[in-house]
Amino acid sequence: MVKTTRVFSIFILGFLFLSCSVFVWSQEATEYPVFTCDERVHDFGKIRETESFAIHEFVVKNTGQVPLVISHVLTSCGCAQPEWSKNPIAPGEEGFVIVTYDMKNRPGPFNKNITVYTNEQRLRQVLTIMGDVIPKPETLNVLFQDTIGTVQLERTDFMFYTVRPQDILSTEMWIRNFGEEDVHLIIEDVPDHVLVTAPYRLESDYPERFKVEIDATKAGEHMRGRLLSQFTWKEVSASGATITHTIPVSVNFVDDFSTLTPAERAEAPSIKLSTYHLEYGKLKKGGFLCLGNKRVYQELAITNTGQSALHIHSITADNSLAQITGFNKRVLQPDETTTVRIAVNPKDITDLFVTDLFVVCNDPRRPVQEVQITAER
Repeated sequence: MVKTTRVFSIFILGFLFLSCSVFVWSQEATEYPVFTCDERVHDFGKIRETESFAIHEFVVKNTGQVPLVISHVLTSCGCAQPEWSKNPIAPGEEGFVIVTYDMKNRPGPFNKNITVYTNEQRLRQVLTIMGDVIPKPETLNVLFQDTIGTVQLERTDFMFYTVRPQDILSTEMWIRNFGEEDVHLIIEDVPDHVLVTAPYRLESDYPERFKVEIDATKAGEHMRGRLLSQFTWKEVSASGATITHTIPVSVNFVDDFSTLTPAERAEAPSIKLSTYHLEYGKLKKGGFLCLGNKRVYQELAITNTGQSALHIHSITADNSLAQITGFNKRVLQPDETTTVRIAVNPKDITDLFVTDLFVVCNDPRRPVQEVQITAER
């Protein structure tokens, strides 16, 4: 009996010792470092290439119970060089990750990730730097095709070739004030489906970017076809002189074909145009085909060579001098053809006339068809 009691006592003591060891081990296992950084993304905003380097320090705090060790830091580009705290960061203390971005010969927007490897449970953390480098004027390899006042632009219109109902798309261009005085830009009369991001102040001889974004969700769920709109550009000089200009924005709203199966595509409609260049040649009174001895016209035939109904959402010309008549049949059954007339008035043509006509339809392979119109006087 005494022997049995001793064995039982030894068993109980061993169990208690093992339990205490497991408890201590579990308690130690729950003690770990925690990487805390209140600023995960740093936006430098607009910075000039002439400044050569942009530097930012991320402050890292250890909110855990044991020292935090940053083993190494990697960046997504050799243009961003990191430095970091080499000594362990004690609980409650702060360390750093410093990133230097080399802007030389890197104009434009940038977005770079910095991956920080540590001894915490997540092992790695991601920080981000971003910004927009304004290039040195002499290094900007851009052809400025137009001018408004003292501001040069890459172009003075914006076209979005295909936009689906759920799309949010954007495009940018460079602009530069070549005048000696700074100017202010004021953007007005912007349509609901358009967002314009432009610098308010343009310094002399320093390029900036001008951004136009299209939000198809604000154009209407059932919007299809080509939509021509515009916004107002106002350029105000230091003396108060104002120049006003309209900037056209054209959007081809098309169907969303991404969910079509191969079988549905095989059964889809298919558009065919009789020509892709309407050339009127030299216009004179009584020349070519005339309407009331004033306008001259050409015909464009549209045929559905597909397997199901072709819906023509719109037929539009970018210049109102090209007038479309006879567009009264919007749905073509397989093998059916319709004809539209495109008329111009010779008295409106003063020199070489060039514009584009767009047909937007529900052909998943060619939802937008473009026809060039030319005439001269």
